[in-house]
Amino acid sequence: MKHSKAFCTIITNNYFSWALALYDSLVEFDRDIILYVAVVDHSVEDHSSKTIGKNIKILTLGDFDGVKFSQEIIHQYKDNLNVLRWALKPVLVSKCLEFSEKVIFTDADISFFNAYQFLFDYLDASHILLTPHWRPLTPGENPAEFNATFKHGIFNAGFIGANAHGKGALEYWAENCYIFCGNNPEVGLYHDQVYLNLIPVYFEKVKIVRDLGCNLASWNIDFCRRTKDTENDEVNINGTFPVVFIHFTNVTIDKILKGEDHLLKPHLERFDNSLVKNGFKSIISQRLEYFDRLIREQNESLWDKQIKKLKQIYYRIRY
Repeated sequence: MKHSKAFCTIITNNYFSWALALYDSLVEFDRDIILYVAVVDHSVEDHSSKTIGKNIKILTLGDFDGVKFSQEIIHQYKDNLNVLRWALKPVLVSKCLEFSEKVIFTDADISFFNAYQFLFDYLDASHILLTPHWRPLTPGENPAEFNATFKHGIFNAGFIGANAHGKGALEYWAENCYIFCGNNPEVGLYHDQVYLNLIPVYFEKVKIVRDLGCNLASWNIDFCRRTKDTENDEVNINGTFPVVFIHFTNVTIDKILKGEDHLLKPHLERFDNSLVKNGFKSIISQRLEYFDRLIREQNESLWDKQIKKLKQIYYRIRY
């Protein structure tokens, strides 16, 4: 018997703590939710002790046998686990649809802060869910982010929802990821992501999620303006939408820490606390250490910089 709904994500062994943090944010709003975690390493560590009492199901590469384009993708990208993760997203969603009626994929650096049942409800009438990046509408606001729409795609591949009727779109996505999953700006391709642009054109019943509290990140600061409700001290988007989930990419984290997206700092701290609780080093500390290192490097003397370059050349030749 199939479950009614489930989430899934895809990681390497060393990011299992991130999957646990994602699960913690999900279970806060639905204690029965299931999270499928696909681990793409060719040798998977035993994570069972970390999942005791949790509705987490671990999948390995061997579990994808029989899913269309799975073996071609695994063979094509077996030596690059990051690309393998990206290319296997549609395969993972298709696999999870064997166990659940509705499946939502999210990257493991996403965290939820409000109820998300409405996303599954959308799949009652729709076959696929997509979230736009919501980058600026004109180049006058932020030229770099405006241009990124045409380089990186309209929709973000860190989130996609589907039901069984969406398998055609998932197979289209998987086939194209097998053919090419890299960055080729000359022909307008960007890893797994730009292929999503065509799904609302070529496939029926594609729901574009227009709740602006979904998939908040550095790229939508201009369009999805963060505002503070003084009555309840809650952060809203454009004064209307609650914060549903945030995509904590490094750039998103950096903008929060630099004060460019300061209203999301409490959300980042909650995410960071969950990572630490689940055994990962504080991501806030890591990014602050990175800032400090950049400042030190900028302040190095010309002599120190030349010595460092010579050492790098030596190690490349020597090893």
